[in-house]
Amino acid sequence: MRDFEFLFPTRIVFKKGVFKKAGELISPFGEKFLLITGRRFAQEHGLVDALKEQLPGKRLIHFKGITPNPKVPEVEDAVSLAREEKPDAVIALGGGSAMDAAKYVAAMALSEGSPWEYATGERKFRASLPLITIPTVPASGSEADPYAVISNPETKEKKGLYSPYFWPRLALWDPILTHSLPVKIIKDGVVDIISHALEGYISGEEAILQNGFTEVIIKQVMEAWERVSSGDREAMEILCWASTLAISPFLSAGRGGHFVLHGIEHALSGVYDFISHGSGLAALLIPYLQVVGEKRPQRISSLTKALFDVYHWETGISEWRGWMEKQGLKQTLKGLGAEDLSLVEEKAWETSRDRLESVGLTREDLRKILEKAYD
Repeated sequence: MRDFEFLFPTRIVFKKGVFKKAGELISPFGEKFLLITGRRFAQEHGLVDALKEQLPGKRLIHFKGITPNPKVPEVEDAVSLAREEKPDAVIALGGGSAMDAAKYVAAMALSEGSPWEYATGERKFRASLPLITIPTVPASGSEADPYAVISNPETKEKKGLYSPYFWPRLALWDPILTHSLPVKIIKDGVVDIISHALEGYISGEEAILQNGFTEVIIKQVMEAWERVSSGDREAMEILCWASTLAISPFLSAGRGGHFVLHGIEHALSGVYDFISHGSGLAALLIPYLQVVGEKRPQRISSLTKALFDVYHWETGISEWRGWMEKQGLKQTLKGLGAEDLSLVEEKAWETSRDRLESVGLTREDLRKILEKAYD
């Protein structure tokens, strides 16, 4: 295990029903708040009105224009509103897209320029408004991490960015808010959580404790999904906490590694922004494991041994594929509408070459992954 520094500044309140007390936990942050949500879920399920009722005497400005794979123009609109209204803090209520957009808004309220200039590294953040996250989807882990993803429709690119100014100050995790989610959204979240957890396991250095945590998280997510898909929404709390842990520094500290699979998927949904992140991962996951298994068979074998009691990477991946198909989680690029694999390959190699090469993958290997994922 390599040396590391550890920082986790987000206060997490994980409790069933905590959303009903959101007002008293948020109030100390100021008098005026900018609320960032997606376009439908939070409004249609009464969450926005409920939050307003909990903040009497406070001003809550609502921006509801964030779509999946948050895009530069909509984030720019939210930033303009923040600069005009000058809120004391920013609240994100929703899934990963709303939270990622809110991170940019909180930082850019005190910065100049456009979001894409920061995403590409042309500019650096120097400050941020306090950010409060209220996740409604177990998936991204964005409620308590320093990362955000943004898409540029003009260049057909999707980029992830780390910034110390992206750390939320407070995360309110109420599993009850997830009980009314559509099954499709939960499916996407399950694959995203699993993918987050296994990235460093495959690409990072050997770290026994962290790898053990990863194995337990993935196994528990798989079992929780089986319970949820059978109608047991109480098991959602396992998915909620797993989504936070899977991408947290608890797993990456001392292990490191690159998010190789995510790099490929970001290229995919950057080109085809109608493909949800979780669906893209569901199409790419097994093909990625099949190809990277030829480079790191022991890592894959160790993982499949823990998950399926099969210590042979090829046989283990076959078990994994069968489980995903049985659980209705498997996708194909053809089924998702991704026709131009050459453009996805070009973007993935251009933006994630270092990640791919970190696990020994060549451009030919990348092409093989995309072809295997097609149908």
